[in-house]
Amino acid sequence: MLVIVPVFLYSLFLFDLLRHMLDSQETSLSTAWDYTVLDYEKEPESVATEDGGTTTEAFSGFEMAQAYSRYMYCDHESGIDSYGPGKGPECSATPDSEDHHTDVVAHACWLNPGARQVYCTLDAQAVGAYGVSLHQSFMDTFGRGGLIRCSARLGVQNYLLPESFLPEFSEVKLAKEKQERANGIHRNATGENLPEGHARGDNVYLLPWEQIAILTDTWALTEHADVRPGTAGGRGMHERVTQLYQNEDNSGFTDMSSASERLVNQAINSGLLHDSLRLESQSYRTPGDDPRNPSLAIKPDQSGDGAVEQIEQQGGRRQGYFSNEWQDWGRNNNQRTYEARGNWYLGCARSESC
Repeated sequence: MLVIVPVFLYSLFLFDLLRHMLDSQETSLSTAWDYTVLDYEKEPESVATEDGGTTTEAFSGFEMAQAYSRYMYCDHESGIDSYGPGKGPECSATPDSEDHHTDVVAHACWLNPGARQVYCTLDAQAVGAYGVSLHQSFMDTFGRGGLIRCSARLGVQNYLLPESFLPEFSEVKLAKEKQERANGIHRNATGENLPEGHARGDNVYLLPWEQIAILTDTWALTEHADVRPGTAGGRGMHERVTQLYQNEDNSGFTDMSSASERLVNQAINSGLLHDSLRLESQSYRTPGDDPRNPSLAIKPDQSGDGAVEQIEQQGGRRQGYFSNEWQDWGRNNNQRTYEARGNWYLGCARSESC
C-alpha cells in the first residue's frame, strides 16, 4: 500500500503535469511565430492596452500579436478558442468564472504566484548594429522588428494527492498541500484562502519557464517594387536608396554633388544646356534629370524571361534593357540559376522529395 497507492496517484498527477507543460510550450512557441506574418512595412500605431490605456507599438502589430495570444491561451490551451462575448465561458470578463477549469487532478493557472502569461519583448539593436553611422541611420529609419523574445510560465496546484499517506509509517510528504475546489480555483491560486502561517507559492508547482526567441526580417519590402525610370515610386524603394545615396556620411555623394553642380552650370553658361536644367544647391530635381537624385528602374519579372525595361534613346528609338542582372551578356548567372531550380520547396526536382 505504501508503494502501490502513491505510484498510482502520482501517475495521474504526472500525466496532467506533462500535458500542462506542453500547453505552456505551445503558448510561447505559437506566439513567437505569429510575428513572422506581420507587415513590417506598415508604420507603428497607437493601440489600446489590456489595462485600458494606450501604447505606441514598436512596429505595427507588435503589441496586439501578444495581446491576442494571451486572450487565446487565457484558458491555458488552444483547444477551445472561443474567447469573446457570447462565444464561450472561458476567460470571460467575470473574475469568478472558472468554467475553463475542468481538470480533476492538477489545475494550471496563470494567477499562481511566480506564473506569468505569455509576454514578448523586442531588442531592435540585438542584431545588425555594426557601429557604422551610415548603416545605423538606415537601420533607424527603415528597420522594423529585431530579436523578439517570448516567455511564459504556468503554475500548477494539487487537487488529488494527499500531502502524506499512512503517516504512522512515514513522515515524508508526498505532495504539496492539496487544494479544495469548493474554495475557488482562482482564489486558491491567488492565495486568498491561505491558512494562517502559510506563504503564497508554498503550494504551487511552478513549471519551467518556456522561452523562445525569433529574429524577424526587419528590412524586407512586402510587395514587389515596380519603378519606372525617372520616377520616385516603388513602395519605398526609392526612399531607401535615396537615404543611403544622399546621406551626409556618404563622402562620395558630397564630392559628386558639388562637382556636378559646377559642371552643369558651366555647360549652361557655355550655351550647351538649357537654363532650366540648372542645379541649385540642396534642391534636388526629378530623378533622371539630376545626378544627385538616384533614378531607379525595377520591373517585376512576370514571364521568367527577365525584366526588360524599354528606354527611349536619342532620336526616339526605344531599346530594351534588363533592369537587373538577369542577363549580363557574359555568364548570365541569374538566368542559369533560375533555369536550374526545381519547382518545389528548396529547389527540389520532384514534389515532396526533399
